[in-house]
Amino acid sequence: MNPIARILESCKRNIRRSPRMNLLLGHLLPLYRILSVKPDTEIVIEGYPRCANSFAVVAFVQSQPRVVKIAHHLHSLGQVRHGLQRGIPCLILLRNPRDAVLSLVIRKNLNDMALPLREYIDFHKGILELCDKVVIAGFAQVTGDFGAVIRRVNRRYGVNFAEFDHTDENVAACYQELDRIERGFSPNDSVRSTHVARPSEDRAALKKDLEAQLLSGKAHSLLQDATALYEAILPHTLDSDEK
Repeated sequence: MNPIARILESCKRNIRRSPRMNLLLGHLLPLYRILSVKPDTEIVIEGYPRCANSFAVVAFVQSQPRVVKIAHHLHSLGQVRHGLQRGIPCLILLRNPRDAVLSLVIRKNLNDMALPLREYIDFHKGILELCDKVVIAGFAQVTGDFGAVIRRVNRRYGVNFAEFDHTDENVAACYQELDRIERGFSPNDSVRSTHVARPSEDRAALKKDLEAQLLSGKAHSLLQDATALYEAILPHTLDSDEK
């Protein structure tokens, strides 16, 4: 990475850590105005990219009998800190770095494994410090029983969000909505298997092809650091009475 790119990466990571920058960008940038914490936000749903963020948001929205304002999809530690400062329930989504990073590399067609691994490490270092203040849900929990995840949020924060009924029919409805969202971003109104936020056989095959890069050189060392963070946070995905 050249010096200018390294400086830009450092600036970007510092911005993502800061709740003040999250608030400022919420006034300045259209994307942040839509997705960031605001006075009427009722829940923050955040995670590193490709950690079932889209499924969680869609499933949450579909299960509520009213409109609930959600801050989501900034993949920003600052967003989480801002939400906690305002006393807003925060749900953090956790996935192992191998699958999350490979999925992101495929989606963004990245050539460098090191950058997304550094971002994974940066985000989860901050989350590790906040484990006692947030609800953390593992990838399998989100995609396998999201109703139980909402139940944990309700119990942790004393709120009463409607629970998602994790039936095949309701999951299929979520996948249909995720396909619709993907078509909206696709240049030719198609569902791109490399992008859509649901299981994809094509993406699984690409992951196998890319895994050798993840297990070599600098990327391998970063993956070990990322995995150590993941394993440190993982026990917090269980309820206290389940530990």
